[in-house]
Amino acid sequence: MSQGQRNRGSGGAQPLPKPYDFVPFAPQVERKAPVGHHRYLHLSGTLRARLIARSPVHVASGLLTQSRDPRYPLIKAHFRVNGTPVIPGTSLKGCMRSIVEAISPSSVSITRAPQLPRDLKASDKPERLDVAQRIFGALGYQGQIRISDAALDRGQTAIQGTPQLFAPRRDAPVYLDARGQLKGRKFYMHGRLASGDLPLEVCPVESTFTFRLDFENLTPGELGLILIALGLGEPRWYPKLGGGKPVCLGTIEVIEPHVEMTDPVTQWYADFDTPAAQARDIPALIQAARDEDLVLANQARRLADILRWPRDDRRCPDRSY
Repeated sequence: MSQGQRNRGSGGAQPLPKPYDFVPFAPQVERKAPVGHHRYLHLSGTLRARLIARSPVHVASGLLTQSRDPRYPLIKAHFRVNGTPVIPGTSLKGCMRSIVEAISPSSVSITRAPQLPRDLKASDKPERLDVAQRIFGALGYQGQIRISDAALDRGQTAIQGTPQLFAPRRDAPVYLDARGQLKGRKFYMHGRLASGDLPLEVCPVESTFTFRLDFENLTPGELGLILIALGLGEPRWYPKLGGGKPVCLGTIEVIEPHVEMTDPVTQWYADFDTPAAQARDIPALIQAARDEDLVLANQARRLADILRWPRDDRRCPDRSY
């Protein structure tokens, strides 16, 4: 048995099918100067929505906590704020950004891949940013959105036994095509939950969370791109976030979205009562993302195939893959 097999606990058994697939990179990255924060030309306001867990959700706090379950005296705790389980805004932002980068003419902002082509690397020049960098931020440039933590508002945490997971091997041949080039961005598929002996504190299926996203100076298409990334467009998909994605934790659905527009100049600087926020039509914003050529159709279709749900046809791996 090789060292890698011992470390991964395969016991000499054949590896299971990979729980992920790839979305091809953008054929070309479009870069331009962002509108900035010194003037207001586009849309500002708030997106409010709820998340519903379609599989158990675990976002690690980094702490171990005692359990009343005699089978699991210590468990890996879910992230909390003031005692309430939450999905951190940073986790939501990372989930959204990875999808926006995959379906738009954007670069790759974070990767461990050593062979990333030069033209796909993120720009470090604030005057030449792709759409994901303009929305979410880049080195030397603050993004146009702020995302709150998503607090659990229905349901209670439970203990879920999951398989042990191991760090990806970035030099594995599976990441390369026949020409030795990277296949694309990796996304984990949904499926039937795998079980194991690693106890995690999770927010179980049907748990719901509320969150808020404040935005400023986004074009209608940029706001529509965010809505599409959340799974509100067509083709439909269901994002994954948090820990345990290979074993089918972290499937979420965004429900009850509501977008309101405000006038930031009047809101922040006027000394009289500000006008009420105006609701915005979500389908029109989603169409604007396509009208502004911010959505790559082939990449969106590929991602929708990977992130389709439910997936009763596949079982998530409970050992080495």
